[in-house]
Amino acid sequence: MNIQINNPIKADIFAAIFQNMKLFSDSVNIIFDEEKMFIQAIDSGHVAILELNIPAAWFDKYAQTSMTIGVNSIILFKILSTRDKCQNIEIQCNDNADRLLIKFCSDNKTIFDKTFEMPLIDLDAELMTIPAVEYQAEFSLPSTNFSNLINQLKMFGDSMDIECSEEKIILYSDSQEYGKMSAEISIDELTSFVIDEGERLKMSFSLAHLHCMSQFHKLSKEVELKFKTNNPIQVVYNLGDADTTLRFFLAPKISDDDE
Repeated sequence: MNIQINNPIKADIFAAIFQNMKLFSDSVNIIFDEEKMFIQAIDSGHVAILELNIPAAWFDKYAQTSMTIGVNSIILFKILSTRDKCQNIEIQCNDNADRLLIKFCSDNKTIFDKTFEMPLIDLDAELMTIPAVEYQAEFSLPSTNFSNLINQLKMFGDSMDIECSEEKIILYSDSQEYGKMSAEISIDELTSFVIDEGERLKMSFSLAHLHCMSQFHKLSKEVELKFKTNNPIQVVYNLGDADTTLRFFLAPKISDDDE
């Protein structure tokens, strides 16, 4: 397997993905096949799933042998944190190898080329099949706004409650100790908004997990949120086209009224 990213914007995106991956899972399997690079990771509490899909055409070079490699997210973060902004990324791994070779290179001779050998790990993890869902409500907003809202809500409670109707969207969190915060999002302020006619949704999600997901906001100008009662929220960052995506699925919190 040999992949290469020369485009500086794509290289920054690729590095940022894995720099934030450690917030979600300590270790992940990276799957390479003829068509794409794919990652599915599950958090330690088994309530959230991350899926990264990058088609082969997204890379400047994609010479692969179908293979799955296990990596430590924290070690990969340390490696990527040494990359200078203008450096290309090249990743190599031979069949049956126990190490991943990572190179950072640049035509700028004032910036030193760097090479790393990273040990691979064996991860016994099966891919989960996520069923297709017809969502009742979907909307998009600037990812920076989403991140800021989640950061603020997290200061006042552990859960984000959302009420969504055709007229408005309200997000709020509260606790006995810190009080309550609510934020009303006008439909006119959204990039896109679709909801079933007459639908009124009310759901609750972990702010700790949403905060982790919001840390990826620099990957895309927009974030898309999808909801269906008693189903996981889907959080989607588009990384340049419809096939290049980072998706999260987070199970809703169940209240006593829902049981």
